[in-house]
Amino acid sequence: MKYAYFEKSGLDKTFYEEKILPRLPREVYDVHTHVNLEQHVKDVPKERIMDDWAFQCGYVMSAQDARYYFDTMFPGIDYKINAFPFPIREADIEASNEYIAQCIREGTIRSGFLCIKPEYGVDYLEKMLTENGYSGVKPYPDMVSGKKGAEVGIFDFMPREQFALAEKLGKVVMMHLPRAGRMPDDRNIAELKEIRREFPNLKLCIAHFGRCFTPYHFSQAIEKMGEDIHWLYFDTAAVLNPAVYELALKKLSPERILFGTDEPIFLWHGKRTWTKTAYQNLAREDFAWNTHTEGTEAEAGYTFYVYEQVNNILDTIDKLGLGAQTAGQIFGGNAKKLLGE
Repeated sequence: MKYAYFEKSGLDKTFYEEKILPRLPREVYDVHTHVNLEQHVKDVPKERIMDDWAFQCGYVMSAQDARYYFDTMFPGIDYKINAFPFPIREADIEASNEYIAQCIREGTIRSGFLCIKPEYGVDYLEKMLTENGYSGVKPYPDMVSGKKGAEVGIFDFMPREQFALAEKLGKVVMMHLPRAGRMPDDRNIAELKEIRREFPNLKLCIAHFGRCFTPYHFSQAIEKMGEDIHWLYFDTAAVLNPAVYELALKKLSPERILFGTDEPIFLWHGKRTWTKTAYQNLAREDFAWNTHTEGTEAEAGYTFYVYEQVNNILDTIDKLGLGAQTAGQIFGGNAKKLLGE
């Protein structure tokens, strides 16, 4: 199912060719995409979709459609994807996991993660992970809460025995943090430090920079984590704010930052504005959440959201004088190393 609103315009082509392609490494590895089929989410209630702006943008993307989107947006680039199911509690996660395994076997995705539920036993998980070629696991608060930013603990949706198994097998854990306070919530900080003490060899990647979409939250997270911040990996999925990237590249090793898009959520044209603690999405396309704040004339000048994201990363690298090596690490080299290629 290709989204009818997805269209590459002449403006997009020019933006890509002039601002992105000359600076983008010719090999890109996207560590954060959601690949599934429509039948896997047929039982998700409509009210769940309408209650979440991201779901309204898109929550179905086959591996073949993913290839079409990325080839359209990034011609001339060897664009590899790491995929996992859309982790919605009402979805058929088991069938979606099998689809990911099938895509790995067929080579339609470069790598994939197993979406896990807290009730999955260690024996079942070990069998799934060792027999199907998954490179990691994707726990998610929605598996117990049914709500983003829910006030649940990390160990509520990924028990300690699952962390221990991931550490033993050398599998990456892609963690979407809970709680309205985002990463710097004191309970999140305490649990992350506890995870490091108990599982020091774990490969833990924090999605969306810990849901720190503004530097206000990310600076607090860095301060509260202390030296433990350097143990974590972070992905860039859904993060557009250049101030967050500047903070990350100044405070963290570039080897710990991995590029991700969170597709199929961001196939639209648009950008973000920010307050101190929040963001507003601005889009050309007619989603239910879109208030068209800037008007149609301004929206005609929007390019792909993902182009804005990539351009902001590259601009920040240039601003800090970090060069092509850093771009190569963030856009692919770090992922290849972390995923064991």
